Amino acid sequence: MKKRHMRFYSLLMIPALTVICLIIFFYIRQLDITISDNIVNSISEIAAHDKTAIQTYIEIYWDDLYEITQRFMSDDCTSIQELEEKIHLESSSSGFIHLYLVAEDGTIYTDSYNICVSGNHATDNAPDFLSFFADGHEKVIARMEDNFLPEQSSEECLLYGIRLNDCQIAGIKMQALIGITSISSIHDHMVIHSFIKNGTIRGHSALIDLNGNYIIDVNQETYLNNKTNLYQHLLESADSELTNAEVDRRLRASETFGFYHTHAGAKHRELFYFIPFNDEIDLYFIMSIKEEVFMEQTRTFTFMSISMLVFSMLTVIIMLIVVMKYQYKTIKASARANAQKEFLSNMSHEIRTPLNGLIGINHLIMVHIDDESKKSQIKEWLLKSHSTASYLLSLVNDILDFSKLQAGKVEILNEPLLIDVLIDEVVAMQAEHIKSKGIEFIIEKNLSEPCIQGDATHIKQILMNILGNAAKFTPSGKYIRLSVSQQKTDPAHVLTIYQCEDTGIGISREYIDKIFDSFSQERSRNAEGIKGTGLGMTISKLLANAMDGDITVESELNVGSTFTVTIPSTIVKEIPDHLKKDLHKGTDAKSLPSSVRVPERPIKILVAEDVELNAEILLEILSFEGFEAVWAKNGKEAVELFCSSEIGEFDLILMDMQMPVMDGCAAAREIRALDRPDAFSVQIYACTANTFQEDQETAIKSGMNDFLTKPIDPDSLMKKIRKVFGQKP
Repeated sequence: MKKRHMRFYSLLMIPALTVICLIIFFYIRQLDITISDNIVNSISEIAAHDKTAIQTYIEIYWDDLYEITQRFMSDDCTSIQELEEKIHLESSSSGFIHLYLVAEDGTIYTDSYNICVSGNHATDNAPDFLSFFADGHEKVIARMEDNFLPEQSSEECLLYGIRLNDCQIAGIKMQALIGITSISSIHDHMVIHSFIKNGTIRGHSALIDLNGNYIIDVNQETYLNNKTNLYQHLLESADSELTNAEVDRRLRASETFGFYHTHAGAKHRELFYFIPFNDEIDLYFIMSIKEEVFMEQTRTFTFMSISMLVFSMLTVIIMLIVVMKYQYKTIKASARANAQKEFLSNMSHEIRTPLNGLIGINHLIMVHIDDESKKSQIKEWLLKSHSTASYLLSLVNDILDFSKLQAGKVEILNEPLLIDVLIDEVVAMQAEHIKSKGIEFIIEKNLSEPCIQGDATHIKQILMNILGNAAKFTPSGKYIRLSVSQQKTDPAHVLTIYQCEDTGIGISREYIDKIFDSFSQERSRNAEGIKGTGLGMTISKLLANAMDGDITVESELNVGSTFTVTIPSTIVKEIPDHLKKDLHKGTDAKSLPSSVRVPERPIKILVAEDVELNAEILLEILSFEGFEAVWAKNGKEAVELFCSSEIGEFDLILMDMQMPVMDGCAAAREIRALDRPDAFSVQIYACTANTFQEDQETAIKSGMNDFLTKPIDPDSLMKKIRKVFGQKP
């Protein structure tokens, strides 16, 4: 079954891995597209930012020209000399290298006290500044060489100009004001620092006009090679996504666009990105980035993304393997759930059936209680009622034991114990029952280490379960053999082997693999009429495993079964003093606790119980057995009765743990704290339906001597009393 499932899941992994590979392939393709789009978006943001900054610089220079004009007009210059002095003063105190006032006839008034004539009558190579405004522009910016005056050296500069309307200065009608700045005033702000590596600029920016002429170009190669026009530059490209005509059309339409092109002899492509200024500035901002920059940036991102994808895919694969690995366990869990459902159905039947009998018997007893002729029948009904109640109690105990083991609430002790004594105690509890069924009971011991570390109570529980099952399924005339042997594993440790062999009805091959499963019990013709929860073997298996041991079984139908329990233990070399007395049979007066006396009068017992019916039954049982019993309805009343009693009046207190007003533990603590001789010597037994280890520990810590589980078995109670007080009442 398991191999078939694993083969199916292995075949399932082939298409799953194929799908994963396809996902990785398409992911990488989409990743390249996404990265390219992100790079373009990033460049778009950088270009828009730089364009806005440059536009601000240009507008500041134009605003400065307007402010200078206002000062010219507010100062009433009466002569050309005053005008020249004013121009010189403004030029010296402004951010411009030179200032020129241009009259409507083209005459240029400079800041160096020179007057030049442009146009058809130009002198000293004076430029025609008015031609910049021929197309109706109110403000202009252009690149020029400012060297028309004798004292000026040839230098690339930027020209800023504004048209003057109705402006007369010193009686002359002025047409324009021109300001000249160094090209570096904007050039230095256009360097793309994020694309500089090892001192090499791998991205540059530029300003061009609508005719493709470079106004500013950070990459000086265009100037050195006299490629001062974009279209001339693009004509020499080895490859370009757009033609010059397409670029020109987009420039005229004020579009924002970008395209790749490759320089002649270059290894990598270059991205050109174009973004226009506003309507007042007929310029374009260009950003050019080499493709190797994208490759470097995308390489790291791609590597990290693919690594994350591969890691995710590996995680998915591992999870798939884990799911496949535990799928079989899920199937088993489903089977367990079905078994549990069947168990609950069985338990409903198992519990309701005896309850129905108890209710019926109780009804018959009530009806015929006064009928003398039914006296023997009533006794028979009572015996059946007792047997049925005991069976119900065993059902509840098995379910509670299993629940505690499943919840991990069973504490495994590791204390010195005598194997020989432990086996004798188990045999003593089972021998009478087994022999009464006509079954021979054989005991064999082969012990090399009499004293070991272990949990005597739980070992007994395992052996009692196994022996109980053997007795249940072995017919009269057959035998049961319990053998115990040991194997040393090293000088300090020993493996104790408990083996129970019976010649009973045996176990079928189909069921033998399920015998230790929860809530399972074989239903066969041979086992008809045999009741049980189906939890005994499960509980035994869990207990053995909790002690690092194990249980195995060999069986054959109609031949018998052999259960083998193996439990490893540490060897105890020196037998503790408190165990030495158990080596000798019998109990004399010297072995009794020093704090317990043997009273000559009837033993007096204080019963602390809040449920009246329970108290009534217990008082009646104690009275019938010859004890004197007094009832306290709660813990507080029990303390008061003990305080008001004579010293030594009460020999034993049966203390219910859960009571109103004051619980049993609190009452026990108060009694132990009293300043009277019998406050500590009086025996106090906890009585409770809670059987968990922590409840027993709580009772002992509160000062109680022993622990009785409800419903209280009268025979067990009598044995405890007789053992402690050394007499039969």
